[in-house]
Amino acid sequence: MHIRELGEIRPHRYADKDFRRWIGDAIGKATQDQLLASFIYTTEASYANAIVAALHKHVQDVIRETREAKARKAASLTDTPKPIADLCRAAAGRLVEGLADELVEAEQALEEARTAFNKMRDTFGAVAVRHHKQTAKSVEPSAFETLMPLWSQYSDAVDRIAALLEADAEELHRIAMLDAHRMAFVRSEASMTLEQIHALHHSEFEQLAADLVRRDGYRVRRSGGGAGDLGADVIAEGSKGEIVVIQCKHRAAGSGAIGSPDLQRLNGTARPVHKADLVIAMTNGTFSLPARRFAESQKIHLIEVRRLEQWATWGQPLSEVLEMV
Repeated sequence: MHIRELGEIRPHRYADKDFRRWIGDAIGKATQDQLLASFIYTTEASYANAIVAALHKHVQDVIRETREAKARKAASLTDTPKPIADLCRAAAGRLVEGLADELVEAEQALEEARTAFNKMRDTFGAVAVRHHKQTAKSVEPSAFETLMPLWSQYSDAVDRIAALLEADAEELHRIAMLDAHRMAFVRSEASMTLEQIHALHHSEFEQLAADLVRRDGYRVRRSGGGAGDLGADVIAEGSKGEIVVIQCKHRAAGSGAIGSPDLQRLNGTARPVHKADLVIAMTNGTFSLPARRFAESQKIHLIEVRRLEQWATWGQPLSEVLEMV
């Protein structure tokens, strides 16, 4: 008998005498190969079960993180300023997209692991020795071996998701700092509300544009338009010598959108005459669809009421305002 009499492990004493005798006879006749194969097989099964459990938990973790990110994306955030709310939703959207790819991979890995584990379970028992003898001679991997790449894949996925969550946390921290900065700016005398902007005279509106580019580090060369301005109400120069030309169009409440003819006149002089590197049309209203299409085709940047609020009310730099979607 290959089980030591002094060992701590004893066969279970089955209540049925015949069954107890059958098991005892089988143990007594067990060869060293059979005992070793059974031990290896049960050990593999234990690890395989742990891998399946880990992959299952991983899938559930990704689903939970996805659900939370989707909730953030869909949140109304009524008490949060729209610019900050938009940034929070955008950050949540990026996290949702990243987790969606991870979930597909995680669910596929779990399905493959379950298939391998079931195959191991189905071949356990009388075929254990035969299985291991065949596996030793075969170039085909055993069911257990197919689990190892899935485990490595799982480990890499855990690292990727940790990186996604860390980047998301850093982005939320950046947004919180930006919100604090904006709130401090709103409380300062430098901030101008849309109501105040709508009440300006057109000449004061031009001066506002000059004050804003000066605030952002530009040297103002012209701070107001008039006869002979050739479409340039404000001309400024950046730290690297780049020329910025701004045409200002102040509109009373309820006035129509700025049309493409105004932009066509600006386009005819901004670069050829004023040597502009950056051409901007600014209004406290909106631009018509033809105007927006023309601006896009001619690389003219548009600052309408939404972007103007970011620039004048919230203190966002011109470079960031122009990048807004």
